[in-house]
This record gives sequence, C-alpha cells and structure tokens, in this order.
Amino acid sequence: MQFLHPYFLLGLLAVALPVVIHLFNFRRYKKVFFSNVKLISEVKQETRKRRQLLHLIILCLRILAIASLVMVFAQPYIPFSKQLTHPRAVNYVSIYVDNSFSMQAEGVNGPLMDEARTKAMEIASAYKSGDYFQLVTNNFDPRHFRFVSREEFAAMLHDVETGPYSKNVAEVARRQMESFGPANGAAREAYYVSDFQKNTTLSDKFAPDSSVQYYFVPLKSNTQNNLFIDSCWFGSPVHLVGQKVKLMVRVKNLGSAAVDKVPLKLVEDNVQKAVSSFNIGANTSTDITISYSDLEAGIHPCMLEITDNPITWDDKLYFSYTIQKSIPLLCINGGQPSVYLNSLLGKDSAFVMRNVAVTGVDYSGLATNNLIILNEIDEISSGLAQELQKFVAAGGSLLVVPSAHINTDSYRSFLSAMGSDYYGNLIKATQKISAINLQSNVYNDVFEGFPDNIDLPQVMSYYALSRVSRSSQDFLLKLQNGDVFLNEQNSGSGKVYLMAAPMQTEFSNFVKHAVFVPTLYKIALLSSPQQKLYYTIGRDEVVSVSTANDTFNDKVFKLKQLKGSDEIIPEQRKTDGIVSLMFQNHVLSNGNYMLMNDKTEHSCLSFNYDRRESEINCYSTSEINTFIDKNKLQHARIVEAGNKPITQVIAEMNQGKKLWKTFVLLALLFLAAEVLLLRLWK
Repeated sequence: MQFLHPYFLLGLLAVALPVVIHLFNFRRYKKVFFSNVKLISEVKQETRKRRQLLHLIILCLRILAIASLVMVFAQPYIPFSKQLTHPRAVNYVSIYVDNSFSMQAEGVNGPLMDEARTKAMEIASAYKSGDYFQLVTNNFDPRHFRFVSREEFAAMLHDVETGPYSKNVAEVARRQMESFGPANGAAREAYYVSDFQKNTTLSDKFAPDSSVQYYFVPLKSNTQNNLFIDSCWFGSPVHLVGQKVKLMVRVKNLGSAAVDKVPLKLVEDNVQKAVSSFNIGANTSTDITISYSDLEAGIHPCMLEITDNPITWDDKLYFSYTIQKSIPLLCINGGQPSVYLNSLLGKDSAFVMRNVAVTGVDYSGLATNNLIILNEIDEISSGLAQELQKFVAAGGSLLVVPSAHINTDSYRSFLSAMGSDYYGNLIKATQKISAINLQSNVYNDVFEGFPDNIDLPQVMSYYALSRVSRSSQDFLLKLQNGDVFLNEQNSGSGKVYLMAAPMQTEFSNFVKHAVFVPTLYKIALLSSPQQKLYYTIGRDEVVSVSTANDTFNDKVFKLKQLKGSDEIIPEQRKTDGIVSLMFQNHVLSNGNYMLMNDKTEHSCLSFNYDRRESEINCYSTSEINTFIDKNKLQHARIVEAGNKPITQVIAEMNQGKKLWKTFVLLALLFLAAEVLLLRLWK
C-alpha cells in the first residue's frame, strides 16, 4: 500500500490524545458509609472490571477513528504492477480500432463499432492533453499514419466506419512500430480495441517491441447466430451455349438452431435465373446444387442471395464468367492435315479449326487461338519456338504430337525452355495403356463408372518422355511399364500437352479407340480461358488479363461497377501480353465490375467480402490471457472495463486501487460504535 499524500501520516500522532485522556482521567470519589462493608466491596470490584473493559474498547475505537481520518487525508492506494500513463513524460499512444464487419454485431451497449469509438475516446481522455495519439484501422488509411493531438484524434475517430478489411495484431503491430519511429525516448503505449474474432485477430507471428506496452481491450458481442453463403463453384470448368451446367453453392449456419426452407435465389444478367430452397442443421454447412442452361454467349455477371438477420452483409455472393461463341483452334501440320482431328474438331460447331503448313505459319496471328496443335512436325525452328513460348506464357494451350522422325535436339531445346518434359529415344515395344488419371480436369467428368477390366488403347512404338526436375507434370494416360503416353504440364499461364506417339495406326490404335474422342475434345474445351469466379476484397489479389487477342492493349484498363457509381483505375503492369492488375485497397464495395479498356468491355470481375468475418466466434478473456502466456508477451496485458468507463479503469491502473473511501466508512463506523457503546452499555 502506498500514499498519495504521505505527509498527512504525521496526523497519526493525534492518536496519543485519547491515550493521554485515558491514562490521566482521575476522578474524585464521594465517600458513602454503609453498615455492611463486605457487600459494598464485592459490588465495587465487579463494576470496576466492567468499566475498565468499556474504557479500553472506547479507547481502541477512538484510536481507530482518528487513524482512519488521517488515512483519508493521506489517500492510500494499492498500486498495480505497471502504470499505463507516465505523468512526467510525453506519452505516444497508438489506438487500433477494429472496424471490420464483425463489429456491426450488437453488444451490451449497442453496436460494437459505437462501443469501440467510445472506448477509444475514453482511452485518449485518460492521458494528458499534451500527449500524442495515433488512430489505426483495418484499411491502414495514410491519414492515420502520424501522431496527432487529442482533438485531431477525436475528429478522425468520428469518421471511422465498418468496412471489408480485417487485420491481425501482428500486422497492426508492424504498422504501429513504423509510426513509433519519431517517438524515441518517449513513453509508448499501444491499445487494441476489438471483438478479437478467432479467424482474424490473434496471430502467433505477433512479435512485440520491448519498448512498447501493449493493452488488449476486448468487446463482447451478443450476436451468436449467422447464416451466410460461403462459396460457389461449377461442376465443370467448361461452359458452352445451350449446355446444362451445375452450380454448387455452400451455405454455413453458425447458429444453435436448425433452419428449414430457406430460399436461395440466382440472378444472372439482372434476371432471376433459378430459385432453390434448403434445410440446414445447427453449426453445420450444406452444399446446394442449382442446374440451369445458358442460351447466349458472352459475359454473364451473376449473384446468389439468401435472407438472414441481423448480419446481412454476407447474404449475397457475386460471381461472373464468360462463354465464347466458339473456340478458335490452329493445327500446324508437318505433312498432311490429320483426318482424325478434322473429323473430331473441324466439324463441331463449338470450335473453329484452321489447318496450316509449318512453312506457312503467320506468327502474328498465333495469339488469336486458344489451342495450337503441333501435328507431326519433324523439327521446330527457332522462330516458331520463340512465338509458341510467348503464346503459352500468355495463357494459351499447346498440344504436341510428334512425327515418326523428330529432331530430338530441336524439340528438347523448345520444350525445355518452357520448363516442360521433352522427347527421348524411340522405343519399339508393345505396351497397353493401363491407367487413366480420373482426377485430372480432362477426365474427371468423362466416365460415370470405370470398370476394372476396361479395354484401353494399345501402343506399338512411342517416344520416352524425359522428366525435367522443374516441371509440374500430371500424367493423363500411362503405359503398363510406367512410361507416360500423354501428360499435362503448366507453363507460364498456359498448358502444354505431350503425346508420346504420332497419330498413326502403326504406332498405336489410340486414334481409333473410344478414349481418343473425349481426350481431344476436353483438351480443346479446356483451352478456353479460365477466369476466377470471384475475388475477395482486402486480400490484394493480382488479376492477370491476357491482351494478346486485343487490338487496344496499349490503353489503360479501368473497373466500373455495374450497379453503382464506383470507377477504379488499378495499378497495371504489362509483360508478354499479360496485364497484371493490382487493386489494393481501392475496391470497397462488393458486386460485379466491368473491366473496360477504353470503351470496350473486356471481362467482368466479381468482388466479395471476406467470409472469415462471417464466423463470429471470438476469443474470451481467458483465451487472450492464454495467448499472452503462450507467446511470452511480457509487455502485454488485458484491460477490462466491464460497466465502468475505461477512463476510470486506466486511472485505477495508474494510481492503483484507491482506499480513501473505505477509510471514511471505517471512521464513521468506529465513531458510531463508540456512541452506541456509551448509550447501550449497562
């Protein structure tokens, strides 16, 4: 226990007054004569003992009353282990206010965002007017980077609203340390006012600076239930006009009760496309399948929607995709065009296939195709190799069918430059294809059932594919001896398919087998550019756009919201026909955005809020303490206010637990006890 005014303790000398009065309180006794002296003597002895006890009790009460009054003036307190403010130094106080969507939940005193603003202002009010304050929010606003006066801090705090961004304490701490740079030699304090959501806040990467004191101010939410759309995906990545597609939608229920007959609505091109309903149990998720057909090619912006209260920002999920009218293919032939390829791909309305001789290739037009087939070319020239490498790097697909007499050196140089496997020696040995990779995109939806004794193609001669350590090979067809007959590899933004044998019957019966049709058909379909259905706001994802087919690729891209007035010019970097778009913190609203190049619509990009904010489970005080102990954060502690203003809590932490009110009550109690004893003692 310590004293705010210790010099008042000299008043304890006043306790000597009742002691002196007690010791020197001589009384004059009046003599009374009685006939029976023995009787008087016995009564006198009994009365004297009682009076001595009474006098001692009253003496103690008076001493305690005077001591209590002295303690009131000395203002004793029980100090805490650490002070939050430093009265003799300039305090630099950085206050992080969590403004993520989870702060829209209701707390004891209303929305958590309002409570967070109040707590932050109370923290600032607990410090001196000459101290400096910094406001930190999830969007890392550049205006909040500097330290300001308390008045400027209050003005900034008034403008804080919830948004789509979220940061963990490690990211916030790094931001605060950058700002603390000019505060060398001063007292540094960092506060975190948040609901401490489990998905987004605490991080084991939190490495506090020993010169900074960290204080966690948890806010408690009353909202425990939430139903939201988590994600969506198509059963097949290929979209064709008139073809039936299956859209899978995942919905999560974080509530403690099951929900029945919830409507799920699909809107495409501003028209309601389909409606479904679902039942979902408590604290679980379910996948709903929506089937429909697209009757027109082009760009299709879509939206999924449910209805749920009180949290509504995650009830919509935006996505978009593009359907091409036809897929352009180019077959570069070393000899005569393949009758098998022409029969399969040349007569299908989904494709536009052109055949050219290897000597008549127009290099400038290669980029206008989705798939290029090198059909039995003996040697790859350096010029063709260079243009094909650019084509694949920009996102194109390449199918290589070797000839009977290939120049292995030219093929090796060409394929190795793309990080692909290459052809080795010609092996003349009869082998059967024994394995089909049913997990690949080419075959994952081809077979409804796959019997063990299925008759697969037979190969009489083939080229061994030499494995490159850097290649990301994924076999499609494999022979009995383990060699690969057809593989798929990623290269740049595109794909390379290598077939181990020519499309000739003396090498294999693959071209006459039933597996040939779905294999070539799916490779051609998958060459259509695949775009992400949607992006997540706040994750700084890079959007890659191919401009190889565009005549306007030198102009600036901009993003225009379809339902709204937002218009954004993102940061753009162009390399080899690929434009990388970086949106950073510019996209703030969820929705579908049209990517424009000048006045031409290039594609549609969809943005959604981070679903991590939808999972409203938060850390309790004991769990935060466990985190502090686990990570040995000696300079971190929790500030719990309860129903008291946090200003009072900080004052108590600075001055300790004040006891002067307790001693006022004790002084009154001792004086009242003395009065009662004097009146009631018999």
